Order: sequence, then structure tokens, then C-alpha cells
Amino acid sequence: MHYSTIQAIFSELTFRNAVWLFPVAFLLHVFEEWPHFTAWARRYASNLFTQQDYEMIHIAGIIGAFVLAALVSRFPNRLIVFLFFAFAPGLFCNTLFHIGGTVLTRTYCPGVITATIIYLPVFFFVSHCAMSENLLDAKSVTTALLVAGAFHFWEVGHNVFKAW
Repeated sequence: MHYSTIQAIFSELTFRNAVWLFPVAFLLHVFEEWPHFTAWARRYASNLFTQQDYEMIHIAGIIGAFVLAALVSRFPNRLIVFLFFAFAPGLFCNTLFHIGGTVLTRTYCPGVITATIIYLPVFFFVSHCAMSENLLDAKSVTTALLVAGAFHFWEVGHNVFKAW
């Protein structure tokens, strides 16, 4: 498939369709993480983190990703789109976690590859679609990212680091 064909396909996507890239990206990310993240987290975050913890969190995340995509696709209004960007499992913030984990531990943090080469482009593309359709503006994206950052910080601190 030529680049121009891919570009044409993506240029035709509406926000309602583009939002379905999110659960696909999440699934690919889980496939990268699944075999090694628990061992990495036990070594660098908390030895209390288990494979069962990982599976519960990510099965809920997979279900949530599809439910959120369906909800946002069906009811694309400014409030629901804002909530999607604020609480969707980490497209942007999870990337920062994996890059930070890789840099700070000087080891491969499972998930850093898909977070970097899939999550970021999907985040920027879906954001662009939402902004193009006047479902988000720069202020709401910034606010959603601040909420997402706080939520992701709490969630990772609770579930992975077992800090609270």
C-alpha cells in the first residue's frame, strides 16, 4: 500500500471513525506489555504487583476502551469528547510513563515501543479530528491532559507502585 493511499484513507476519517483507533492501539500496547511488564514492575515499582493485577487492570482497560470508543462515536459532543480525552486509558500520559520508566531505570520498560510509535500518533490524529470537527479546542485539550495526567498518576501509583 502506497503512502498516498494510506494518507487518503486517514484524511477521510471523521472523529466518529478515528476514535476506533484507540482500542486497537490499546490492544497492541497490551500485547507488547503482557509478557514482561509484571516482572519489570515488580523490580522497579513494587514487588506487590502481580500478574493478576496486570490482567485485571488491562482486561478492564480493554473493555473500557471499546465502551468509550462506542460511547464517543455514538454521542460525539464536547462534554463526552472531553471526558474521553481526560479518562481514556493513557494514550498520552502512558507514553510519558513508559519513556520515563525506560530512562529512569535504564532498561526497556515493556510498552515503551507501542506507547511511542502508536499511542502518540493516534493521540495526535484523534485530537486533530476532534478539533477539526469543533469537538475540542486548545484549552479543552490542555485541561483534559491535566485531568488525564492526574488520573494516570493516581492510577499508576495505586495499581503499579502500590503507594496508596
